[in-house]
Amino acid sequence: MPQPLMVRHRTDHRQPRPVRRPGRGRALLNGAAPYLFIAPFLVSFVVFFAAPSVVSIVLSFFQYRGYGSATFSGLHNYDALFQSPDFWQSARVTLFYWLVPLVPLLGGGFLLALLVRSKLAKLPSVFKPLLFIPQVMAPVAAALVWRVILSSNGVLDSLTGLHIDWLNDPQAGKWAVVMLLLWRGVGWYFVIFLAGMTNVPDELLEAAHLDGANAVQRIRHVTIPVMRPIILFAVVIDTISSFQLFTEPNLLVGGSGAAGASIAPPTAAPVMNQVVGNITAGQFGLSAAAGWLLFLAIGIFSVIQFRLLRERGN
Repeated sequence: MPQPLMVRHRTDHRQPRPVRRPGRGRALLNGAAPYLFIAPFLVSFVVFFAAPSVVSIVLSFFQYRGYGSATFSGLHNYDALFQSPDFWQSARVTLFYWLVPLVPLLGGGFLLALLVRSKLAKLPSVFKPLLFIPQVMAPVAAALVWRVILSSNGVLDSLTGLHIDWLNDPQAGKWAVVMLLLWRGVGWYFVIFLAGMTNVPDELLEAAHLDGANAVQRIRHVTIPVMRPIILFAVVIDTISSFQLFTEPNLLVGGSGAAGASIAPPTAAPVMNQVVGNITAGQFGLSAAAGWLLFLAIGIFSVIQFRLLRERGN
């Protein structure tokens, strides 16, 4: 009769190896690794933004021509701007470039987003790039194209029969800039609102439809309240870009200035012309003061917009 096999179990009496803890140097390296990744951004932020900002705010209290010694003048630069008719004229022009296109830009972008998202529009993938192409175009190229369109006996005059000197008339020049801003900007806000509409739950729209709400009521009571943060973002972005406007008016309706530069007339020149023009004239302190007044205005209007839209939302 065969004997059963006996299996012997070996008992390993060896002690487990101790877990090695990382050294102090390696621990410091692991802790510093995230900061090393963001170091390029921090260095560029300090060198190209934080340091120039500090220098410019200090420079706004000095008289400095870009060379030689700077002379402390206190609030003289700010007082000179407040006493300058050109500064207030440019401020009114900047408000015009902000307020006049505001509703058509945001309203047109919102309506186009509704149309593309609805079932009424066919081939929505075709409309998206077509509407966004003007925003991709460089401002310089867009301004040069519109100079051809708005020139005497140009495309617009030929199609409409209007004989308006868009590029040389002091009052018509501002409206020419508005047309360019609308053409370039509506596609940008269309994309923003179209992305925001993806956050509107379909269940809410269906529930409102079952409750008897028509299309306008669903937009007013469901879509707009849900998209309120997106609308706030669009309004603030439009405010900032309008206050910083410089390229479009100077290239579209500008004449030949110093060193062959294209400079818009005072009736169409925004506040940024005060910043750049004072640098060209060698008044660096005055230019810095104009820049900080512009920054303060952007901050004030942005805070007002945040408060108004948030209060209405609550």
